Amino acid sequence: MEIVAPAGNLEKLQYALAYNADAVYLAGQQFGLRAFAGNFTLSELRAGVEYAHALNKKVYLTLNIFSRNADLEALPEYLQEIKQLPLDAVIVSEPGTLSLVKKYTDFPIHLSTQANTTNWQAVSFWKELGLERIILAREVSYFELLEIKDKVPDMELEVFIHGAMCMAWSGRCLMSALLNDRSANLGQCTHPCRWEWNLTEPTRPGQVFSIQEDDHVSYLMHSKDLCLLKEIPLLNSAGITAGKIEGRMKSTYYTALMSRIYSEARCLKKSESENWQQLAQEVSKVNHRPYFTAFFYSGNEEALQSQLPDLNLDDYSQEWQFCGKTTHSEDGLVWFDCLSKIESGDTVQIIFPDRKNDVSLTVNNIYDDEKNLVSMTKPNRSFALKVDVIKADWGLVRKLDK
Repeated sequence: MEIVAPAGNLEKLQYALAYNADAVYLAGQQFGLRAFAGNFTLSELRAGVEYAHALNKKVYLTLNIFSRNADLEALPEYLQEIKQLPLDAVIVSEPGTLSLVKKYTDFPIHLSTQANTTNWQAVSFWKELGLERIILAREVSYFELLEIKDKVPDMELEVFIHGAMCMAWSGRCLMSALLNDRSANLGQCTHPCRWEWNLTEPTRPGQVFSIQEDDHVSYLMHSKDLCLLKEIPLLNSAGITAGKIEGRMKSTYYTALMSRIYSEARCLKKSESENWQQLAQEVSKVNHRPYFTAFFYSGNEEALQSQLPDLNLDDYSQEWQFCGKTTHSEDGLVWFDCLSKIESGDTVQIIFPDRKNDVSLTVNNIYDDEKNLVSMTKPNRSFALKVDVIKADWGLVRKLDK
């Protein structure tokens, strides 16, 4: 199973591939559903494709907004600009964009999850139109997925395996457009479902009643986060072409870590209990809402338990903070560009593309860029920790929150 990672900018693309993703999906400056991600200029897009292909990895470009008339007028010019790039596929969500992509380019075409494909007949329909891959709606269950694969066996199928979920049907939400005049279906969602909402009552003017579900905020409208880590063996056996990680607006650390976790998980046997437990710990070390499996089982989880690794994600709740990226190692010191404060006594880990090379330490000595001992780091400067590693390439520094 191919692991497809989000790339909100060129750095995230590079880290996703370094941390063993097989492909990335990204957007240009127009026509993608993450308008607030960094996204790629034409020159950055060319650089990203060349970088990925040098590693024998793939790049998929999203053109998956729900296009309006004005968008379709601008799209041909953009397609003319990108058609010389050796993209591995473009991702579309509606027939207007599809027809123009077919008219102006020869790119392979994937259908976005935004198209809400939930049944085998729809998959067959899109296959007849020449699409090579369908990214199924998140609402499709495992058993429905099996039937789709059985009915249309030669169509590539991709499913989301990790990340944020929308409270609306496959992202077709109007709340942001209504409240902020920014349409989620044009890539401009402001996520009002995740605001902290309160209640009022007409006969009690001026009174506001808070809604408290835990120690943080209420979750009145926003969803838990999808995590299909322990379901990876099922997806492998079902013959799914690709598993996709959501998160083009999330950090480089998130992109790298999730790429590493799922690329390792797809190779594990159900019996490798220790490795599954370690991956479960890792998946908890990013900021996330509570995990769940969404629509995957549709009430039939017990029938599949014997095929799953023995894993309970609720057992792991440590919170870690991303603190920086390593630059080099020298004389027993690992240098890193600091993004968040580290001080003496902190528990720190430096992670690498191969999990076997990760290093854990309790911080005793911190050095500034002139090799003076200091008690803590400051963001946006270079510091070093005393760590015995041979190479510091692609290292990411995180600390355990106290």
